[in-house]
Amino acid sequence: MNPDDYGFEMERQIDKLLTPGIMSQGVGYDELTKLEGNITVLDSCAYNRVSIGKGHATVCATGRQSAAQGLGYLRQLEVLFDGMVPVCEFDYYDPAFTYRGFMIDACRHFMPVCELKRIIDVMSMIGFNYFHWHLTEDQGWRFTVDGYPRLEEISSTREDREYINHKRQHGGIYSDDDLKDIVSFCAGRNVTVIPEIEIPGHATALLAAYPEFGCTGKKLEVETRWGIFNDVLNPASPQLWEFLDKAIGKLASVFPGPYIHIGGDECPHVQWKENEACLALMAEEGLKDTYELQGWVTTKAAKLVASHGRRAMGWDEVVEAPAIDKSVIVMSWRGLDGARTASSRGHEVILCPQQGLYFDKGYIKEPYEPAQWGTFTVRDTFDVDISMPDVAPEQRRLILGGQCNVWTEQIHNGREMEYMMFPRAFALADSLWLGSAKNWENMLGRRDAVRELCWKLNLVCSPVRWEE
Repeated sequence: MNPDDYGFEMERQIDKLLTPGIMSQGVGYDELTKLEGNITVLDSCAYNRVSIGKGHATVCATGRQSAAQGLGYLRQLEVLFDGMVPVCEFDYYDPAFTYRGFMIDACRHFMPVCELKRIIDVMSMIGFNYFHWHLTEDQGWRFTVDGYPRLEEISSTREDREYINHKRQHGGIYSDDDLKDIVSFCAGRNVTVIPEIEIPGHATALLAAYPEFGCTGKKLEVETRWGIFNDVLNPASPQLWEFLDKAIGKLASVFPGPYIHIGGDECPHVQWKENEACLALMAEEGLKDTYELQGWVTTKAAKLVASHGRRAMGWDEVVEAPAIDKSVIVMSWRGLDGARTASSRGHEVILCPQQGLYFDKGYIKEPYEPAQWGTFTVRDTFDVDISMPDVAPEQRRLILGGQCNVWTEQIHNGREMEYMMFPRAFALADSLWLGSAKNWENMLGRRDAVRELCWKLNLVCSPVRWEE
């Protein structure tokens, strides 16, 4: 097939089509071909190159991750050209960072498996290799644990108070088959799933079902509001730790990846300061304040995760304690200070600052844009420097990479989520794969291809301008 006969105007330079940006610039093509799965992959080469001939393609790569991205480029081309690919050859980069993640909150608003798959599919094409799945919150609990039926009966559903004239409920829970389906879908796309169980705060949904895990024992409802709430888990409760052992064991049995996220953010200490069992625990363990108590919780939870053959991750509040288990990987979301503190103590870190990488925030300040607690343009996302050049070299070596986070307080469904993620995810893909080799003008040159790819994948891509 001749590209001139194609049904829409397509860029004739390969570097203007592919994300992350490629090394070869100005490579053109004159012919299209169909591969029909006829692809050879070599993952022990001295370079990264995709070579497309008539009816056949070869991916030469320096390793498994780069080989997967070579296949990702081929998938992008097949989507853009409706099953065909241009006959050409181009070189591309090794990834600048080993961790290239995206987090989806399925608790504030439940996200069905089919909607998650649409997003995972395109994220895998553009170089992301970790899906961080936020599964528990104040507003919902999303997986079952044997012996705790009230998680599904109570914790998974809340009253929907957007409707005042009649009663509605919002909720959902992922079956074991759902969880395994996502694991399998991701594995086929070189994506590892990281499940998150949020402790010791943001736990109202759990406490609504099992108030004995809390500090007051009072009856609660699954939270219908957004925010930070004083009802938190009681670290002095043996019943709580028995449950957490089973819940973490459940996650480890379903998710084969190396990590389990244990939360740790936005936990008020009000009830701990007033609870006799917590005060007795602090005295017994020699903890001088509740910050040290939260550090104790983090370390105990991390060791529980390790007992199931996994490694713990936590949000940057975990390093507000003077010391926690050194194995904990810290996700820095409140700017970069958490990453600086954590790396100075020897913790590996992942950067996800809300200034640019929180995709639940709007793009620009316009009345037609979603009101999302601030705005960050595509350019703002692109400009986030994952490498943190201001810290010492030994700290920079502890930076695993970065991720975008999508919280769903104001995002009701997958279509709204797509609008908030795309095209910003493409800008972050360049940062995580190219590092210092990224170039804004190159990114701008791919704007039409980004929109075309999303359209052909049945994804919503925001049409707003990319910079103010």
